[in-house]
Amino acid sequence: MQRRAWPSHCLALLASSVASAAERFPGRGEDAPERVHRVRKTLKESRALARLFLPSVGEPARVTIAALAVVRRRVGRARDLDVMAGRLERLAPPPDVSEPLVKAIEAERAAARRAHTHFAAAASRTQLASIVKRLDGWSVRGVSDNDIAEAVARTYQQGLARGRAAFEGGDPAALHALRSRVVDLRYQLAALSPAWPAVFNAVSEELNALRDTLGEFNDLDVLGRFVAERGGLAPASLADFAERLETRQTKLRRRAETGFERLFAETTEAFAVRLSAYLARPLGKIETAVASEKPRSDRAASGDQPRTQAPRRRRISEGGPNPLTSS
Repeated sequence: MQRRAWPSHCLALLASSVASAAERFPGRGEDAPERVHRVRKTLKESRALARLFLPSVGEPARVTIAALAVVRRRVGRARDLDVMAGRLERLAPPPDVSEPLVKAIEAERAAARRAHTHFAAAASRTQLASIVKRLDGWSVRGVSDNDIAEAVARTYQQGLARGRAAFEGGDPAALHALRSRVVDLRYQLAALSPAWPAVFNAVSEELNALRDTLGEFNDLDVLGRFVAERGGLAPASLADFAERLETRQTKLRRRAETGFERLFAETTEAFAVRLSAYLARPLGKIETAVASEKPRSDRAASGDQPRTQAPRRRRISEGGPNPLTSS
């Protein structure tokens, strides 16, 4: 295998991910919860893949990550409100608590829809399309397979440090920071899944479960702050709601800590060594790997377009232990 096959593969997946977000970005009246959720997930995937090039490409990667964050925030509030209503329903508070909260959430939803104009949607699509064009100019000639492995190990190291700090202190903001790196690691390993599909898909599935648990914890934290600030509940009702919320969050925190201890059981050095060995001897075909060292723009001109594995990569296999982090 060429020493730069994985950088070419990951760059092609990054371009495909950003292009997909541009195509799916909702316009006014198209902000159905499912569509907004898919776009946010795709933008997070793009961020995770861009972070693979942060140490080697530098400033262009940093600019790309920042631009993706700006676009993601434009649909963030709508997604928070959609999720908030669902979390409230699952807590099953009494009608005297749920009814005024549902009204408050709906009022915020209406305001978010009014703020989501055609102009803002068009600007986001244009911005994402510009990112795709800039990616075409990135060169991976100086980026090696080891650089990609080291970038993933860096994500693992940050997740390990954030997790330890979060579970020692219990700060909701620290748990949310951990989730950000869990999401990045999940998408990065999914991108590298051709190295050993069974292993990487199993780990990606477990990371996705941890992401969901941390995500629900954060959603409840957002809901709790919304209720305290804008819910308009009587003190007794507010206290009852806070107790329900805390009970659920305690269970989620315990579940998340168990998942974290399994997924981040190795030292960063051991993780990096194992990952490098997998990338050096892939079991699957890297369909987006480039046979030559021509720039991507030259390949496009010659009709040699990379084939993305994004749809296959998203079908994660189910269940099983964590072969990547278990001895």
